[in-house]
Amino acid sequence: MLVVLAAMMMLQVNAPAARPAPVDDAATCPAVPVETNALRDWEDFEFSTDIPGSPMWYADRGCYRRAAQASREYLTRGPLLGIRESAISHLHMARYLAFAGDEAGAAQALAGARRSDQRAGTEIPLDWNAYVEGLYGFLVKDRGLLEVRLARLQASANQGDRYNGANLSWLSRCFERSYMEAQTEAVCAVEPSHP
Repeated sequence: MLVVLAAMMMLQVNAPAARPAPVDDAATCPAVPVETNALRDWEDFEFSTDIPGSPMWYADRGCYRRAAQASREYLTRGPLLGIRESAISHLHMARYLAFAGDEAGAAQALAGARRSDQRAGTEIPLDWNAYVEGLYGFLVKDRGLLEVRLARLQASANQGDRYNGANLSWLSRCFERSYMEAQTEAVCAVEPSHP
């Protein structure tokens, strides 16, 4: 699991991710299999890209609203999750909503992504809450919050914080754009040159 998360962060930071445009038609985005998903193990549900009904499966097809719906249904009908798992699912749900263009809904979903626990030794060291709060700042267009959290991550020696800080820097550079644009357009990922 640690390797999966590290690989996902590396891909996200090194180049703009090619994301499909949002799609809402029933042929591309079939109904969420709520009952089947509720029986799935969290890691299988949360990170599977090849099993229909998983949030990432939907997101890979541009079905961001269905991906968020799958997450919401799992959080309310699936197994009770620990703080870590719930926070990750809320973060992913928020990102799916943001990719769908629902940044207000994304900000609401993100409210459940902060963590009150200490990160376990098996997790990538990073300041999870600073990243969540910086992302929230972008979604609600609070530049001050985004910049303070970005500076905190950039000052960290942890590799995970640097990855998340790079992601927040994309959002900072393209603050007036949509989340989709800030995450996919090359201009947002280019570090400004300093004379």
